[in-house]
Amino acid sequence: MDKPSSSLYAQVVIDSPLPQLDRPFEYVVPSELGPIEPGVRVRVPFGRSTSLVDGFVISVSNEPTFDGSLASVDTVVSLAPVLTANVYQLARKVADRQVASVHDVLKLAIPSRSVAVEKKWLAQRQVSSTGSASKKTANLETQVVAPSTIDNLPSWCIEFVARAKAQIAAGFDTIVVSPDYRDQSVLLRAFADSEVAGTVIDYSAAKTGSARYASFLSCLGETPKVIVGNRSAIYAPSANLGLIMVWDDGDSNHQEPTSPYSHTREVALMRQQEEQCGLFFAAHSRSTEVQRLVEIGHLRDVTKEFALPRVTVTQSDTRVDGSTWQIMRKALEFGSILVQVAGRGTSTATYCATCGDRAKCFQCHGPLWIDSGNQPKCRWCNAHNQNFTCDSCGAKKLKQGRPGATQTAADLGRAFPGVQVVESNGDNQLEWLDATKKIVIATPGAEPRIDGGYAAVVLLDCQTLLARDSLRATEEAVRLWANAIALMSINGMAVAVGVSGNLGLALQNWNIVGFARHELNARRELRFPPAVRLASLTGERDVLLKTLEAIGNSIDLEILGPMPVAMRDGSGNDWRALARFEYSAGAKVAQVLKTQIALATAGTKRLSAKTGRGMRPIKVKMDDPEVI
Repeated sequence: MDKPSSSLYAQVVIDSPLPQLDRPFEYVVPSELGPIEPGVRVRVPFGRSTSLVDGFVISVSNEPTFDGSLASVDTVVSLAPVLTANVYQLARKVADRQVASVHDVLKLAIPSRSVAVEKKWLAQRQVSSTGSASKKTANLETQVVAPSTIDNLPSWCIEFVARAKAQIAAGFDTIVVSPDYRDQSVLLRAFADSEVAGTVIDYSAAKTGSARYASFLSCLGETPKVIVGNRSAIYAPSANLGLIMVWDDGDSNHQEPTSPYSHTREVALMRQQEEQCGLFFAAHSRSTEVQRLVEIGHLRDVTKEFALPRVTVTQSDTRVDGSTWQIMRKALEFGSILVQVAGRGTSTATYCATCGDRAKCFQCHGPLWIDSGNQPKCRWCNAHNQNFTCDSCGAKKLKQGRPGATQTAADLGRAFPGVQVVESNGDNQLEWLDATKKIVIATPGAEPRIDGGYAAVVLLDCQTLLARDSLRATEEAVRLWANAIALMSINGMAVAVGVSGNLGLALQNWNIVGFARHELNARRELRFPPAVRLASLTGERDVLLKTLEAIGNSIDLEILGPMPVAMRDGSGNDWRALARFEYSAGAKVAQVLKTQIALATAGTKRLSAKTGRGMRPIKVKMDDPEVI
């Protein structure tokens, strides 16, 4: 169509995951739609399809940038400018870094719309300037936080509240990101008891869709605020961001499980650079990624001296040795005990009673375990396997492996008659308990807090955590142990069963930073993340080989593989290759991967064997945590 001389022109990003459509498209804004703001939702025609597609307006101008014929915006879905310029720029940077589309990022950044909530917000909308705030100070800091509790609040929460309070006083917003609802709950409790309680926006994922959208719209206001939530809160539309705080960046919950597969830490670093705000990482342990940032001078270590927790280690092969029993008996005279075990259920693993092979699921061939109801279930697909038949010998009887949380609770209940035993796991997660004496059995990450802290923390199955098939096994184990020990009272005692050598000394001396430094040096020797970056490329063998050839002709990369990888849904084998590269080459590598994969897979279609939906022929994960 011809371009009217007096029309407005809108740049629109459309709702499509296709890489070839990952750019703005220009449309005429018909005069009958009236003036529209950047950030509003619209529906537009696209291509030859008769259906309209959703999109966001990212800019509006009086002059077109395209010389040809332009289609017109069909509908303005909403007048709420939900996509702010800074969030769009951040989404664009994340998509480019992660070899994803901006659509993938925007689905994380902008919650699903609630019409009723939006109408109420539009009716009450007021743009009230808060005046000119003080100059931002872009401090980039990290801290290992004391594992202690003050007035039933963790010391790290008190630190976060103090920093947010300073930002509010200066007229700036603060974004606080924690990995799960437990940490968000205790954070919100700390802020509720503070002077800045009225500025806090609960951005947690546990809220209903409409409540979450209401929180999102509240972030669009200009009054100083504190935004508390999970990994999606890093995209909250703050207009005057002064500080980003990230708690426990080593937790896997900070990793986005779907495209763009981004990590809160990396998005926080990009947003800090974009908006020149402060950035603060804190945890009871230190990730190797943060340690690298400290060593290259990007972050400043501001860890304060604190009283070290009392930790002892035993080298016994017995699951609960004699010295551990003595510590538990002594601790029960003063308070409660937390016992951390590696897995839930009656047995964390099962084996064929005849040949001893690991028992596998009949449906997806995943490993079986015995749940709290004494039923054999698959760890991958959760299918029941009452009619188990061994693939190797055909036998039908199972024997149990290492005890899980349920069996441990039963064993300790018999050993300490009259003492209440409580179990907390992935199926039954407890958040807070009263101070009455009890033994709490918990799986890693499901440990409840208790008034006054635990008199003792017992870490069982330490060798099981250390033996996980991952380069990060030791780092993750230390993080889980540190978080459990942090729930201990100031006079409590912790014992780690089955830990020895340098790791045992690091725990006893609470040399968390030294351990992170040692782990990072080991990764440098192996040339594994975070010393370098890794990208994984997964797909059907022939398509993957064609793609790797195209990439190899465009850029010099160190390619590892390809090799077959089993699919968890039992649909067969895919192939995976790894690309290893330096941080300085990241932008170029991402651009080449995106371009060459699009060219090499053009016209190729692939359907998911499980859902029947279309999927990308080659799946790319930058900094894929699963492959190491």
